[in-house]
Amino acid sequence: MRLQLHKSAEKSIDKDIGIEIKSIPVPAAETTDAEIIARIKTEGFKAYGELVKRYNQRLFRIARSIITDDAAAMDMVQEAHIKAYTQLHSFQGTGSFAAWLAGITRNQALMYLRKHKREVMMTDEEHNKLESNQVIGMNAQAQSQPDELFQNRQMQTLINKNLDKLSEKFRSVFVLRAVEQFSTKETAHILKINELTVKTRFFRAKRFLRKEIQNYLDTSDLKIYEFGNKKCDLVLFNVLTAISKLES
Repeated sequence: MRLQLHKSAEKSIDKDIGIEIKSIPVPAAETTDAEIIARIKTEGFKAYGELVKRYNQRLFRIARSIITDDAAAMDMVQEAHIKAYTQLHSFQGTGSFAAWLAGITRNQALMYLRKHKREVMMTDEEHNKLESNQVIGMNAQAQSQPDELFQNRQMQTLINKNLDKLSEKFRSVFVLRAVEQFSTKETAHILKINELTVKTRFFRAKRFLRKEIQNYLDTSDLKIYEFGNKKCDLVLFNVLTAISKLES
């Protein structure tokens, strides 16, 4: 199902789902996914809203690393949340819930990509040519700027643009490893590739994004494909509305 963002969502909350979106908290760090999942059995889909809030940003980055269109990526995040909710019974708990949810999101995004065929993948030869042509100019610019540039919005925008120049296979590995901090093993499981391939693609992606910002790329606070609070609430509203209709 294709879900569109409702610009008037906040005005329709009570009528459509009977839940105040703002009342759904972002789970405390010490609250485990397993605890929230257990509460879903007694509290219903409102409790699932906490998982939506916890993982919206992460799932958007994963979808956006595959689909170079913000609106389509948001739609896939919504569909992934709905699919995850309807398949919670199949989650065995042997791996992390985050990795399971990431895998669902990736599959949804790939299905969208195959259907619409909007992104043209670069061959390795094209990727290497682009890398050699682009990095020199980017390095010169970085050397002329102060260190503070690496922490501001301009740098985030620059990284976003250059991430989009990578093929999906490199971009996905980079987002999962550098941004979402999944381990090499978890990334390999999500992408269904071996660990050596993960390491190789991660190295090449970072190399493309230039040596001058390597320290920045290695931090756990890297911000790319930002997903604002308003968009988060809209996705939450759409997801809970769809789930409430499934259960009615």
